[in-house]
Amino acid sequence: MVNKLLTGIVLLALTACSEPSVPEPPLAIKQPDESGVYPPVITAPDGASLILWVAAEKRECMAVGPTECLQIRFHPNEEWQLLYGEIIGFEYQPGQVYQIEVSEVLIPEPPADAPDRQWVLRTIISSHAE
Repeated sequence: MVNKLLTGIVLLALTACSEPSVPEPPLAIKQPDESGVYPPVITAPDGASLILWVAAEKRECMAVGPTECLQIRFHPNEEWQLLYGEIIGFEYQPGQVYQIEVSEVLIPEPPADAPDRQWVLRTIISSHAE
């Protein structure tokens, strides 16, 4: 009898201490616009961005099939690495080395074979022929 009474008191105390459950709002599934850009979900804070260097030539790479990828780096002394996507708003011209500023846009629930973020051009800081 005492065990049942103690169990009831403990359960009552635990129930009284818990916060009432509030149903979460349903998630809105966002779709890309006509150009394939997803609406921003989480972006870099105002004023924050990434600075990239883009090489003067593309390199062969393998995505869905053979293609050419931009070569990028985050610091002028780093090795070039392949970018298997695109930079929205950036119009690459062969023979030009670019320093650019981009914003990063996270994509909610991307397809399994797609990246979880997109880069969007903010500005071209510099460009010169190589």
